[in-house]
Amino acid sequence: MDKKEKIIVGIILASCFLSILIGVVLVIKPSGHGELTAGSGEKGLLSRSPGVAVIYIYGPLYVSDNDVYWNRMMRGSDRIVEQLKKAENNSDIKAVVLRINSPGGSVGAVQEVYNAVKKLREGGRKVVVSMGDVCASGGYYISCACDRLVANPGAITGSIGVIMKVSNLEGLFRKVGVEIEVIKSGKYKDMGSVSRGMTNEERKLVQEVINDAYDQFLGVVIEGRGFDEKKAGEVSQGQIFTGRQAKELGLVDETGDLKDSIRIAGELAGIEGEPRIIDLDKPMMRFFDFVMDSVPTELVKRVVNEKSRVRLEYMLQ
Repeated sequence: MDKKEKIIVGIILASCFLSILIGVVLVIKPSGHGELTAGSGEKGLLSRSPGVAVIYIYGPLYVSDNDVYWNRMMRGSDRIVEQLKKAENNSDIKAVVLRINSPGGSVGAVQEVYNAVKKLREGGRKVVVSMGDVCASGGYYISCACDRLVANPGAITGSIGVIMKVSNLEGLFRKVGVEIEVIKSGKYKDMGSVSRGMTNEERKLVQEVINDAYDQFLGVVIEGRGFDEKKAGEVSQGQIFTGRQAKELGLVDETGDLKDSIRIAGELAGIEGEPRIIDLDKPMMRFFDFVMDSVPTELVKRVVNEKSRVRLEYMLQ
C-alpha cells in the first residue's frame, strides 16, 4: 500500500471514529421509514395487515467481496439480493418498491439484482420502481424487471449501454524510465495491461465482449418494455433522458415520486386504502451507510475494489 492509499485509509478510519456518536444515535433512534401506515404517522409494528416493502438501491452497484471487511458495509448487490429474498419470505409483503438512485454498476452485480427481482415477481409479488435523481444504465436495467416504472419528471434515466475503461500508461512509464516485463501463458493474457496499448486484434476481442453484454441489455429492454428491436435500438445508444422524456418514449410508465410509487404498488397488489410501509433496512446498516457516505465515493471504491479494477459496467459516465 503506497503513501496515497494509506492517506485514503486514514481518512476512512478517521471518518468512522468521528461518526461513532452519530452512529449510536442512528442505531438507537427508531427508523424514520419504520413499519408505518403511509401518511398516518402511527406505529404499525403490531399490525399484520398486508404492506409494501421499500428497498433502497443507492449509489454504484458492485458485487461485494466477502473477504474484505469494508466491502461488507458497502451497498453491494449481495445486500440488495438479500433484502429481496427477505421480502419474498415475508407473507405480509404483497408488493415492493425499489427506490433507485444509482448510475448503474458492474454487469454482474446489476444482473444479480435483476434476476432476484424477476424471481420475486414470479412468486406473486408486485414490484414498482421509484426513480430518484438518477436511475440510469444498470439502474434502468434493473427497472426493466419491474411491473411499473415511476420517475420524477426531472430524474435522469436511460444511458442504456456498456462501457469498459482501460488505462494506458505506456508513455508515462517510458518518460520516467519504468519498464515492465511480462511473462504470460498466452498472447492475450496481458490484454488491457496499463504498460502498453492494445493491439487491433485485442481491441476487436474486447469489442465483441462489449457487444455481447450490450445485446443482453437490449434484450432486457425489449422484454421489459415491449419494444420491437428497432425502437429499442433507437433509445439504447447511451443517450440520457429526463423522466418526462422517458415517459414520452415509453421507457417509464408514469411520472411521480416515492409516495406515488408506494400508492401504485398497493393498488397493483390489491391492498385497500393506504398500504403499510415496511422498510427492510436495519439501523446498524444505515450507520455504516452514513460512514461510507462521509468520504468520497471514488476513494472508497479504489481501496475496497483494488482487486478488480477492469470490468464491464452498465454505468452512466
